[in-house]
Amino acid sequence: MLSIPEMRLSGSHEWSLPPSKSHIIRWLAMISQSNSSCLIRFNESPGADAESMSKCLQEMGINIHHKEDGWLVETPKQGLSAPNTILNCGNSGTSARVLSALVATMGEKIKLDGDESLRTRSSSLGKVLRDLQVDVDSDSLPVTVNGKMKGGTTVDLSQSSQPLTALILASPSLEEAIEIHVEGDAVSRGYLGMTFDIARSCGCPIEMSSQLILQPWSVNPPNEIDIPPELSLFPMAILLELLHDGLHLQTELATYDPLLLMAFDAIDRANGGEVDLRDASDLVTPAAVWMALGEGGNITGIPHARGKESDRILRTVELLQSFGMKAEETDDGLVIPGRQTPNSPNEPIQTHMDHRLAMVAMILASKVGGEVVDAEICEVSHPGFIQQLLGLSQP
Repeated sequence: MLSIPEMRLSGSHEWSLPPSKSHIIRWLAMISQSNSSCLIRFNESPGADAESMSKCLQEMGINIHHKEDGWLVETPKQGLSAPNTILNCGNSGTSARVLSALVATMGEKIKLDGDESLRTRSSSLGKVLRDLQVDVDSDSLPVTVNGKMKGGTTVDLSQSSQPLTALILASPSLEEAIEIHVEGDAVSRGYLGMTFDIARSCGCPIEMSSQLILQPWSVNPPNEIDIPPELSLFPMAILLELLHDGLHLQTELATYDPLLLMAFDAIDRANGGEVDLRDASDLVTPAAVWMALGEGGNITGIPHARGKESDRILRTVELLQSFGMKAEETDDGLVIPGRQTPNSPNEPIQTHMDHRLAMVAMILASKVGGEVVDAEICEVSHPGFIQQLLGLSQP
């Protein structure tokens, strides 16, 4: 448990963001299926989720050399091989889905597992792989995958884009073509767009449509890749500035996901109205606090946020309540009164092993003080967050 003191923050400070774990995980998946080496460059330390993906792929034969400016990834000449151990995905749901699809091209019995939090999350990818004639013994971790994908299946994008992302990223290693029928109003379209952009930059011939034919293809990645900062964590800096008058944080704003940028603008302009976060459900917790400190409003379009690291709709309500603030659940989001201010919590704040809840809890506690349970879970996406936050109070 971490005790955050009430802090008086002001002045101008640099606020660094970690490299995008979504980009790193996707690039690692692509590069690992090539015959090339590639330097993945980033400025800050990658989170534990990216480390989990890298360690699993190293168990499958790739080499990663840590450089001053990033990771040099070298692939085995014979290609990826089945691991001799359980693939531990840590807290990374994206890694678990991508690796599950990747090992479903190998035709061997391979087990994947993760931490306690990841084990509670289920995915529709298991059903998708079973439709593709792969033996998958569970829809959550631990899971054993055995077989090679073939045939066809339907992927519903209305709950998550991850199953389709996983299939696209594993498609170079397919033994034969598979047919994917896509249905449902897609959520998190920015992440799916990122998947297609990265795959295309490696030579993928596939374009998004309702009927996809995925077939083997050769991966030709660039020699060097620059990873942008994690855009979805930008609102943490905004919350700090809203809570502490006179605090100015200098933060690099990446622009790779226009849908996230539009969500930032919608939250800022909510003024008691509706904000649809269908494509930005990762923002629900900071967005709720942002709106509560302002004029309030309704967050809609995020029923799929209940299947994140925690039920983010329910847990966001509970987090606000811990600080004496109010929000009400709806079927697809939240109703948030405005003009609220946080109060010092009477009990330790539960984070439910959800890194975004933990960061928002610590930011609120920086204003009024508080004890945060499992605060270190923030390391999965933002290494050094705690030190950076506490460092703002240093002269």
